[in-house]
Amino acid sequence: MNRKMKIALKEYFEAPKPEDKRRFFDSLPAEPVGISDFLLSQAAYIPKWIWGLSTLIFVLSLIGAVYLKKDMLWFVSACMPLLALAPVTESGRSQFWGMAELEMSSRFSLRSVLLARLGILGLADLLLFFLLLPLTHLNGDKPLFETGIYMLCPYLLTAFLGLWASRIVHGREGAWLCGAIALGVGLGDALIYQASPEFYAGHNFPWWAAAFVLLSVGAAKQCIEILKQEEEPVWNLG
Repeated sequence: MNRKMKIALKEYFEAPKPEDKRRFFDSLPAEPVGISDFLLSQAAYIPKWIWGLSTLIFVLSLIGAVYLKKDMLWFVSACMPLLALAPVTESGRSQFWGMAELEMSSRFSLRSVLLARLGILGLADLLLFFLLLPLTHLNGDKPLFETGIYMLCPYLLTAFLGLWASRIVHGREGAWLCGAIALGVGLGDALIYQASPEFYAGHNFPWWAAAFVLLSVGAAKQCIEILKQEEEPVWNLG
């Protein structure tokens, strides 16, 4: 076989350039993402106003510790519902912006995304709670454990009612309703204390402890219901 024949055969049987090379690479399974990287990526999607609100509550509590002296518990307890507003509104943010269908078809399931963001916000709230607890205790006359229960009950009440509201009422109306619930619980807590300081009396603590248990169970149940609901098909009949 002469040289010209070899060149002709090589040109004739030469493989064509792949036209769908990029599409083929894009169709390959994505590299696995570690839990830490996944959590960091989801933390970046949490709105900045949420972190700003947490910082504001802590700063206001510090100011209260200086000026309110021994009368600080009611103030911090009244601020706790605003702290609970962050995870409550995050649970319905996909519905608020009409992104539920798109997020359900993304790489990560909507349930895992929502669980990650709620977990991040819950841990942030827990950290802030442990920063405020000794501050409130030192500037009050209640035992440390009782102080913690008094602080957590308004938070859990807001979480329970807010999660229930965001599960029933979607979109902007649900977000406004959650905000109204948080403000209502905070103002109600402050007004009741101002009208009757016995609200935080030691003989009423068993009722507070019972409320803490019931609200903890109720808030956890509402959170589970929301996670289940987010995986259901979203129908747009509008």
